[in-house]
Amino acid sequence: MGNDGLRTRLLALLLAVSGAQAQAPQPPAADLIARGRYLTLAGDCGACHTAPGAALDFGGGYPLATPVGVIYSTNISSDKIRGIGGWSDEAFVRAVREGVSQDGHLLYPAMPYDAYAKLKREDVLAIKAYLMSLPPAVSSVPSTELSFPFNQRWGLTVWRWLHLARGELRDESAQTPAWNRGRYLVEALAHCGTCHTPRTFTYGMDNAKAFGGGDLGAWVAFNITPDRNAGIGTWSRTELASYLKSGCIKGKASAAGGMAEAIEQSLQYLTETDRLAIAEYIGSLAAVRDNRQTRPRDRWGTASSTVYALRAGRLSSATGAGLYNSHCASCHGGEGEGNGDGEGFPSLFHHTTTGAYDSRNVVAVILTGVSRRGQTTTVMMPAFAEWLEDEQVAALSNFVSAQFGHPSAATITPARVKALREALRAPSPAAIEDGRLEETPNGS
Repeated sequence: MGNDGLRTRLLALLLAVSGAQAQAPQPPAADLIARGRYLTLAGDCGACHTAPGAALDFGGGYPLATPVGVIYSTNISSDKIRGIGGWSDEAFVRAVREGVSQDGHLLYPAMPYDAYAKLKREDVLAIKAYLMSLPPAVSSVPSTELSFPFNQRWGLTVWRWLHLARGELRDESAQTPAWNRGRYLVEALAHCGTCHTPRTFTYGMDNAKAFGGGDLGAWVAFNITPDRNAGIGTWSRTELASYLKSGCIKGKASAAGGMAEAIEQSLQYLTETDRLAIAEYIGSLAAVRDNRQTRPRDRWGTASSTVYALRAGRLSSATGAGLYNSHCASCHGGEGEGNGDGEGFPSLFHHTTTGAYDSRNVVAVILTGVSRRGQTTTVMMPAFAEWLEDEQVAALSNFVSAQFGHPSAATITPARVKALREALRAPSPAAIEDGRLEETPNGS
């Protein structure tokens, strides 16, 4: 009887201990949090889920300009009320891969869950572990107010049925480990197709033209397939890997806009092995041709002697050449040849932006400038939106395209500049004079 009583007491003690352990789960291991941090950077989560000027990361409230209106990103910090602090693992995985929030409402596909659907479950949970290790961002997010019919979230059920392909991306046994890793990064985690793949009329990715270039409104996300003229078929794999780190290839390209942001906040932090894996996979893509691009984008334009010739006379600020001399030549050179190593002051001829048949990016750079912070260098170009009128921006853009780039792109009108200025939320000289300052997308 005594032994039975002792066994009973020991069993009760074991059950009590195991119950206490179940109620107090151990914190995630440091290596899981570190892996989650790397995956969060690779997924560029902070770019959209951190508002300009926020004291803490991942508090949401970033305004995402979409074709249907402005959508504000959600708080994904560890805050238990406004963020994901009270979410289960299942709820977080479902939100990331299926676009369904914890309370069951459907998320707008400004969150690229059509790409994240391919993520491995363990990677999603590693991201969650990292986010939960950070201080909570106690910040409220503006509500997204879209016009009818886009404010009817039930319509997202149809969108998801059309465009959401569920299932983790599996390795292809016939391919190399680097190719498989690159595919996972490009198609899932880094969600490159979200910008670089054109959209259908229902705003789903047009996979028949995958990575063939996307229309982002005021910007163009260029074709990144191996097509020599429209894409990046003239780039070597080491050049592409270097570009993903620095945002620059001398005599070829320099990143601005959303691409500069992706490099600054995400791609530069990838390992060299991962950047080369991306380059290997992109190099294997089917080339998407565009007959409007009749030679490689980095093979257009020549040096100009116009500015030097005109300096002997009177340069009118109303002409493109005069505007170039006043605002651009000191950095980009009188002949457009650039200065230094080409990273901060790139050449304007033999450049993938000026050599494109669509000069929207030229206009966008003139209006909003360039801001690209690397781990060791910072590249800055001032925004001229508040200094140049629409007519001046059009004249300058057309001069740059005609002289240094694709001559067919020299068709920008003042009305077109006005529309792009509004899309970029860039201030105008008149707005500055009247005291009507308009916020630009990067909060400057």
